[in-house]
Amino acid sequence: MQKRHPSLKPLSRDHGVGLLCVQQGHKAVRGSASDRVRLAEQIRSVSQDVILSYLEDEQRILSPVIVDNALREEFQEHHNKVRRLINELQQSDPLVDPGLGLMARVADALDTYVRWEENFLYPSIEDSLDENQLMHLNELTSSLESSRTRPTQVLHSSVPLTIPSGLAE
Repeated sequence: MQKRHPSLKPLSRDHGVGLLCVQQGHKAVRGSASDRVRLAEQIRSVSQDVILSYLEDEQRILSPVIVDNALREEFQEHHNKVRRLINELQQSDPLVDPGLGLMARVADALDTYVRWEENFLYPSIEDSLDENQLMHLNELTSSLESSRTRPTQVLHSSVPLTIPSGLAE
């Protein structure tokens, strides 16, 4: 685990919810069609209510402090891809198997986005901002943290697979 500046810790904690969705998405890919329906509903609910708002908060707070244009564009691309796939999952019929492909794409996009931010974006922000800027960022994220609820218990509750892992339809 990387040592994170306090100003970015609340956003890192938000990533935990995304990574739990990644786990559920990968579990859905290993499961049956009925497993995917149940797991997709969990991801839909958390994505709509939580992840999309996290993306908006990150956009508002981090875009102004990303000094490198290429990094800001990549940040935007990751967010757009996650939004697009969550939208696609939201628009799918909740009673119908969303399919292996969509579940894998959602899980992979969330995983890539979280890991890229943790491993590349956050270190870049920490390196590029002076102490006063980091303190201002800390004020913004601390305020955000006080209003956060993270539905990790919902995502930790296991959906038992109806077929043994590795034998997906």
